[in-house]
Amino acid sequence: MSNPDLNQMNYKSKNMKKHPYKYFVSLALCLLVFATSCNKDFDKVIPESPENNGNVIYKAPKVLYLIVDGARGASVRDAGTTTLRGLIDSAVYTWTGLSDNTNYTDATNWSDMLTGVKKEKHNVLTENFAGNNLASYPVIFERIKSLRPNMRIASFASSDLFKSKLTGGADVTESFAGNDEALTSRLVDFVKSDTASLILGQFGGVEAAGKASGFDNKFAPYKTAINKFDSQVGEIFAAIKSRANYKNENWLIIVTSNKGGQYTLPVSEDDKTIFSNTNVNTFTIIYNNKYNPTFIPRPFLGNPISGNAVRFRGNPEKTVAKLGAGISNEFNFGASDFSVSVKVKKGKTKNTSRGDYYYQWPSILGKRDRAGWGGDNAPGNPGWDICLFQNGWRFFAAGGQDFVNGIEVGGLDFSGDIWHDLTFVIERKADGKRYLRMYTDGVKGVTNDPGDVGQYDGPKGKKDAPVSVDVKLRGEPNFDNNAPLRLGWADGEMDGDFGIINLNMAEFKIWKVALPENVVKQFACDATMEESHPNFNELAGYWPLNEGSGDKFEDKGPFAAPFTINGTYTWETFSDLICTPNNTNLGVLVPKNSDVPTQILSWFNIPRQETWGLDGRVWISN
Repeated sequence: MSNPDLNQMNYKSKNMKKHPYKYFVSLALCLLVFATSCNKDFDKVIPESPENNGNVIYKAPKVLYLIVDGARGASVRDAGTTTLRGLIDSAVYTWTGLSDNTNYTDATNWSDMLTGVKKEKHNVLTENFAGNNLASYPVIFERIKSLRPNMRIASFASSDLFKSKLTGGADVTESFAGNDEALTSRLVDFVKSDTASLILGQFGGVEAAGKASGFDNKFAPYKTAINKFDSQVGEIFAAIKSRANYKNENWLIIVTSNKGGQYTLPVSEDDKTIFSNTNVNTFTIIYNNKYNPTFIPRPFLGNPISGNAVRFRGNPEKTVAKLGAGISNEFNFGASDFSVSVKVKKGKTKNTSRGDYYYQWPSILGKRDRAGWGGDNAPGNPGWDICLFQNGWRFFAAGGQDFVNGIEVGGLDFSGDIWHDLTFVIERKADGKRYLRMYTDGVKGVTNDPGDVGQYDGPKGKKDAPVSVDVKLRGEPNFDNNAPLRLGWADGEMDGDFGIINLNMAEFKIWKVALPENVVKQFACDATMEESHPNFNELAGYWPLNEGSGDKFEDKGPFAAPFTINGTYTWETFSDLICTPNNTNLGVLVPKNSDVPTQILSWFNIPRQETWGLDGRVWISN
């Protein structure tokens, strides 16, 4: 069986031999684009340089924008299309674009593609467009008309609903009751001679075939529908090139899908990241005959990690592992620095009404008698916990001067069913105060305002706006106690079914020093602990947690202190990824639906207005 990624590499290698200089320039610019902000830094458009032949001719910019519903990027890539494959030699393109990752409706994704903002702004959440906010975030046609009232715009849609809801501002708007053949015929006739600068076509045949058979090329009707769409694109493209004034026009052709469709991937192809969600897998081709081929691959998804791990569950299983009371006291560090890290893979919470991996406060490990806020019992319950906190995590501590009632500091969100590294560092600095640093996959971040007990300068962290800060702990917190060091279930604070843990853990480490930030960042995503680690000799405890059987977690640290496992538990074999970026971060590394309007504005040299609140970015080839 052919390897699509290998085929893609071979394709690029051949073209690099043809255009080596172009490829190096394209690669350098592509890297620059990736390193740039997805919003603010793309406000300025980049005009095309005219040909330097002594007679400068500025060609009229034109855009053809074709949307095909329900075409999975992976299926389009492998369907043997000829027109689309021919376009990519002069295009920015990807087979791993992303539609909205929580709403799979056509209406939501069409709205992203026509307004340039996401559903949180346009509020199109259902197929009937109920409760939408399109008045505040109108379609791109209206945006263009507000600045270029004389620009001619035309829209041709297979869907009557698309025409009625998303074509405001167009000079020509027609729909074809699901008949892609009639749509194609009309588009071919129209583009041959009409003066419109922006022409849109929306096709529904591929999605209809997917719903009837299945969204994968192994279903013949679906593959046939993809290739039929490909031939329709070929007809329209040929009509454009036949235009009498074509040589004086500069065409940008965008072909993309609004979303994918449901298909269960083979286990070997499912990496459990957003890129294995077939519903959101799109493709995007941005063509211009002067573009160099610029392939946007699937981004880094994490390092491989494999082994065995216990499934820790809350009540009633109460899976817990503890050290003996005597040896646990070796992990009281008094006023000294220390660091703690663990690899975690969240499973789905018992109540998924707030999201599959949303937890409310349960502790997953720590050194305290009980989890949660201490209240009147805090003087007898000092120590620290790592807890799950909504879609992220928190560091919790209680006891000591100014910490009677405890402190919680929120860490960054992280995805479920993928391994992630959680690390916190306690460090006394030159001012005599103790500070907390929190890292998720090596990225420092705080997502709340811990109040007076945890101070830092500048804007306060929020779940949707984390800040990278060191948190100064007020007073002198007491992290010492007689409680056993614990992994897993703990009695104490939880919010009903949202507080019942379901997770795996691995690579639990405690250092008797404050790890430097560069060390945390460098080694957070390593799947093991090697002696080459610069702080290997400062380990106080190291438990790989990977025995695969039995009731012990062995300690490879200096105390050789094993955990004993109690409660109901199972050992599970895994082969996964670690440190996969969250969906928001991944979403700016590949084309997404809301990018297209911004791309079109850039082509027409229309500066995006700050008041429009657009969410998209521009993808360019030079």
